Amino acid sequence: MSRDSARQPVPAPRDAVEEAVRRKELAALMRPALPALVDGIVREVLRAVPIYARPGDGTYGRKTRHGVECAVELFVDLVEDPLASRDRLYETCRRLGAGEAREGRTLDDLQAAYRVGTRVGWRWIMRLGRRHRLSSAVMAQLAEMLFGYADELARMSSRGHREAWAEIEGTRVDLRRRLLRLLTGPGAIPDAILAELAAAAGWPVPREVAAVAAETTVSTSWGSDVLADLDSPQPYLLLPAPVDAKALTRLGTRVAVGPPTDLGAAAHSLRWARTALRLVADGALPDAPVTWCTDHLTELWLLSDSPLAEQVARQELAPLDQFPERTRRRLGETLLSWLQNGGNSEKIAVDLSVHPQTVRYRVRQLKQAFGDRLDDPDARFAMQAALRASGLRIARNEFSPPEDQ
Repeated sequence: MSRDSARQPVPAPRDAVEEAVRRKELAALMRPALPALVDGIVREVLRAVPIYARPGDGTYGRKTRHGVECAVELFVDLVEDPLASRDRLYETCRRLGAGEAREGRTLDDLQAAYRVGTRVGWRWIMRLGRRHRLSSAVMAQLAEMLFGYADELARMSSRGHREAWAEIEGTRVDLRRRLLRLLTGPGAIPDAILAELAAAAGWPVPREVAAVAAETTVSTSWGSDVLADLDSPQPYLLLPAPVDAKALTRLGTRVAVGPPTDLGAAAHSLRWARTALRLVADGALPDAPVTWCTDHLTELWLLSDSPLAEQVARQELAPLDQFPERTRRRLGETLLSWLQNGGNSEKIAVDLSVHPQTVRYRVRQLKQAFGDRLDDPDARFAMQAALRASGLRIARNEFSPPEDQ
């Protein structure tokens, strides 16, 4: 074989050439009717899917027409050449799917539009076949191409919808975390900024909220009405009030629920919830899967500043320092009961499970130690608060005083 003959192109098989000619002729028959086909598809889509026919807003109409034009033109290009590039149409379909996601919609409307377009297109092909006496083999080939083509468009739109939705959700998660930190941080958020951030984050602004502090990091999903930061070292949530107790079991860890507050006081609700969680860990509050701050407001008040509470106790209960530790504790219990029961020895005896004579003996010791301060209303209030705070700081099973003999 000579070098020149080796350079000659290999002839295409005769059947392939004939097929290419047939395809080119068929495409030539179809192209002149494309403008009318586009008009018919657009008209039917706008009638069957009203969301694309918003009065006074031509955006949807223009997008619909552009999408239909791209689709029918490429379909005819593929009839002529099955290897024609799909890139332009695929990008259009992805944008259409992404647009549905950004409007907050599913793909139901767009898929309905595709079904309408496919139905109108098939009727048009049937009329074309009758007019030009196309063979049943050609019609079957066109039907297979059309319905496969419609599936391709739907898949590309679904891909665009998924990509856009993932992007939107990522942005929304960041916005919701930022909003949560602003609401539970120092300072107040102006109403206009709050409304703008809440709208962008997809958060329906409630009238009241309650913060929930969690003991350990958890991973769970919540509705759009809940702001959450569950990945931080101190995970927490902000829920609309009132809080559904059953929903908290989904966290699978010990939690404390702050008192309901308006949005401006959300930081206080979180602070109280975290304080309650710490007090549970310290044994000052009962251990429970869910601790409701509203059930322990007095304890939270007395123990919210432990160093200050200790200073108050040191000052108000100083007369007890002269006694040994066990006696000091017994007298402290008796003093608290005496203050709470108005000095009634019988009630104090029942309260402490000791003999009334024991109560009277202890009370004499207290009067000798405190003197006239036991008759001062302000001093008695301060002593009672100090005793309550001191008692809360002692673990419940740490001390059990014996009865006096």
